Amino acid sequence: MSLPKSKKKSIYTARAEYADRTKKENESFKEVVVPIQEIQTALLLLNSQEDAVLLTVFKNITEYARKQEENIEELKKLNLLDTLLKKKLFIDSEVVMIRRFAMYLACALIESINVLQDMEPEKTKQILQTCTDAFLKEVDDFGLEYLTVVINKCLDDPQVALEMLNESELLEKFFLITAKTENPDILWQSFEAIHKMLLLLDGPSMQAFSTLPSFPIDRVLCDITNEFKDIRSAALKVIKDLVVDTSEETIFADVSRCVYTLQQLTKLFCDHATTEHGVEAIEALATAMRTEKMTNLFFEHNLFDRIIQNVNENMLEYMPSVTCKVIWIFAENAKYEQYLTRIFEANVTDLLLDCLLKPDPLGPAYYVIAGLNRMMKCSDAANRMLQLYEAGVVERLTYLISQPAIDIRTREQAADLINNLLRFAFHPTAQQLLGAEITQVLGKIFGQQQTDLSVDFQLSLLNIVEQLAQNDEYRAALAQTDLLATNIALMLKNSFATAILVNNIFRCLCTLVEEEPVRAALLTHYIAASMKRGLKSLSNLVKTSVTNFIMQTTRFPEMVHEYIEMGVLEVLILNQKLAHCVSTWGPAIEAILSKCPSLKFCIRNHLGFTDSTAGNDFLVSKKKFDDFRVFQNILKEEVSPLHPILVVNFERFVNPPELVIEVPIECFPIEERQGISTEIWCYCRKPGDKELPRILDHLNNELDRYGILENPAKMSRCIDFDNLAKRAKVIADVVEAALGNNLKRLDLNTSEEWAQHTVQCHLNDIAKMLHCNFIPMGMIRSGCQFERAILFKVLADQIGLPCTLQRAVDGRLLFNEVPLPVEIEQDIHCDNRTMKFMPWRMLRPTHIVDLMFNVGELYPIQSRQALQYLRLY
Repeated sequence: MSLPKSKKKSIYTARAEYADRTKKENESFKEVVVPIQEIQTALLLLNSQEDAVLLTVFKNITEYARKQEENIEELKKLNLLDTLLKKKLFIDSEVVMIRRFAMYLACALIESINVLQDMEPEKTKQILQTCTDAFLKEVDDFGLEYLTVVINKCLDDPQVALEMLNESELLEKFFLITAKTENPDILWQSFEAIHKMLLLLDGPSMQAFSTLPSFPIDRVLCDITNEFKDIRSAALKVIKDLVVDTSEETIFADVSRCVYTLQQLTKLFCDHATTEHGVEAIEALATAMRTEKMTNLFFEHNLFDRIIQNVNENMLEYMPSVTCKVIWIFAENAKYEQYLTRIFEANVTDLLLDCLLKPDPLGPAYYVIAGLNRMMKCSDAANRMLQLYEAGVVERLTYLISQPAIDIRTREQAADLINNLLRFAFHPTAQQLLGAEITQVLGKIFGQQQTDLSVDFQLSLLNIVEQLAQNDEYRAALAQTDLLATNIALMLKNSFATAILVNNIFRCLCTLVEEEPVRAALLTHYIAASMKRGLKSLSNLVKTSVTNFIMQTTRFPEMVHEYIEMGVLEVLILNQKLAHCVSTWGPAIEAILSKCPSLKFCIRNHLGFTDSTAGNDFLVSKKKFDDFRVFQNILKEEVSPLHPILVVNFERFVNPPELVIEVPIECFPIEERQGISTEIWCYCRKPGDKELPRILDHLNNELDRYGILENPAKMSRCIDFDNLAKRAKVIADVVEAALGNNLKRLDLNTSEEWAQHTVQCHLNDIAKMLHCNFIPMGMIRSGCQFERAILFKVLADQIGLPCTLQRAVDGRLLFNEVPLPVEIEQDIHCDNRTMKFMPWRMLRPTHIVDLMFNVGELYPIQSRQALQYLRLY
């Protein structure tokens, strides 16, 4: 039977061509096996295209590198790293082992290099870029491990770390690998790298970085309690970096995450309290406690109680150093007053005090005393501190602030605690401080170098002085030695760079200046120079503090004399425009001038009701000076001025011997020497005056004769408006009697030029007799409006009659004003029964006193008679 044609199959087909096996064998390259003994030769083979060759070479190079560290150095010299970078770490190779070997060797080489010292930033950036490209492509776990190590090493350079922060694609994969890896080395190196990046970020940048969706915060939190020490440490670093941010938009905004964080840190502390990680957990917890939300969760979930229990059971007896460290957490908790009672009941106050009193020459950590400062808001805790005064709490604090070697933060907190104790229990604390010789301690501290003292520390010490000086007894104790005041004055000279410090120094001095030794020390150390510098400062706060100090110290004559003689008043007067921005500028000027009526009248050409000449030398020049410094120089120079200066003093009857200046007769013209050739002439610029008290006695007798010597109300502060005109009339008559010699009483409408000439001749005769133009008021027998106005003012001041002294615009005429308010019906403000108690500074002049024509008459201001008297009509 034959098959169909379609089903027929050829059993054999003859070939027309056959392969030439001889030719194939001739073209093939046989395997080469060559022994290599030089590393340089092996490195050349890294250019091979054969995977088997690369594997063999890499295997041998790796074994060579692992033998000893010197081999790594040799590979560095042979530029193996550059070769690997040029080949881009063989990341394109399909053989996993080739990539592993390349990345391992790169890792070994870079780990042995100090990135900051031995490598240029550009080179490091090249390495990071190559590793970035490799990291994005690599999927092998070992390869990722080696790349992570290299990346972490490169991040030692801050510039390179900033570059990586801009690689968003790399960061996303980097965070993803970190969150999912089971490789402990990758985890450790990743946490370290994240920590280095966080260190470069400010608050907002850190917040944006840590809140990225892929940021592995949960993995970090989980591994806080990892079994591997290095991973725990790295995770803690990241957490400590992140909990610094106390804003509401941080990665810890989620409450559950906050609770988990606190639980993990608490567990870590309780499990590893005696190790370094326990200390790191304390630091992280203390940092977290700076936010109220974290603190609330810490107490709500009983984590505070858990730590307290651990401390009480395991640490009080066996680990006191850890106890003093864990107190940092409680010190941060104490910032929130709602938990102070709970903290006190847990005996934290005693723990803090125990750490404070430990005899460590370097002192306790600053947070120990900071915790005590915060606990002062709890009265029970404050009383507990008082109970331990006998144990030496105050002495310990005094020691801490006095030692330059102790951390400045500790010294600051110690000074603050002393201030808090003074406010809580002033007298017991002050007595303890004085027993600890606080005056000497503070004096020595203020004498230390400014660079060793912080501004906050100096402010706290000044506050201690200020509080103690509020008590008269303690202030006197502070002033027993001039060391304190001297060093404060010296410190002031170097403190003008800090306005608030200068302000507090002057405020402190205001309390101390009550004591005479303090004033003497300040004057000795040129306090006026510092005050002038402060008045010229650009800071309004400094200028205000100086002017306040001036107003506080013008009670003391020596201080007023210093301000006048050393130019403080001059600076104030020449810069009166600053009164627009310093409200106390004008009052400071008035405070000085009120104690020196002579200068005030020279500058203001006016003395008001409150400007009394009693108890002072009152000198008035016949010449009006546009610049008060000219008059001031005249008072300083030991010569006679060209123009007469009238001197008023009721207490100096004779010339003081120490002020009498002897002038050899040779100094005078020949015509004045005849008949007295052997006599030595004398003059005195502050002459005695025995006649002026007699005039005052005569005035008192006249007032007594009329029954108006004493105020009817028998009160020195009240004003006898009923008899004011009568008393003014009596004074005017006494003045006219004293100064009316050789002068006729004229009519208000007539000229008095001849009288002025008579007075001038009279003054010249007196000056010639005294050899000086400083003329005592009592020696003048002839006087016109100028002399009479002065005498009227000084007599009125002696008997308590409100009166002004005013110089006319042309400077040649003086006149007096008195207040005679007119009572208006049904106006309680003008009732004499109330107005007689009105402060003198509130009085307003209403009438001018006529001392020349109708003697004793009072002319209303702006009346025709007043204008005629002033020669204005």
